[in-house]
Amino acid sequence: MEDGIILAEVDGEGMIIDVEKSTSYFLNETALLILRMVNERKTVDDMKAVLLEQYDVNEEAVEKDIRDFLVRLEKKAISWKKENTLSQR
Repeated sequence: MEDGIILAEVDGEGMIIDVEKSTSYFLNETALLILRMVNERKTVDDMKAVLLEQYDVNEEAVEKDIRDFLVRLEKKAISWKKENTLSQR
């Protein structure tokens, strides 16, 4: 995670805390699992296999959900980087 960004886990759920902006984002169990796999550098196919094994879900829907979450996470990470860079000037 970026500097100033904290990932906290409690009872199977997660929270991303942006210290500089004093904001937080809650993650459900599935989002937290995906984020852990992102941090482990797992591929989308690896993530999909894990989710299909753990949940009774449709393969196409799982892949779409993973990709949608990754896009949102990437947009947020880019935002954090830009804001952190601008705030340091």
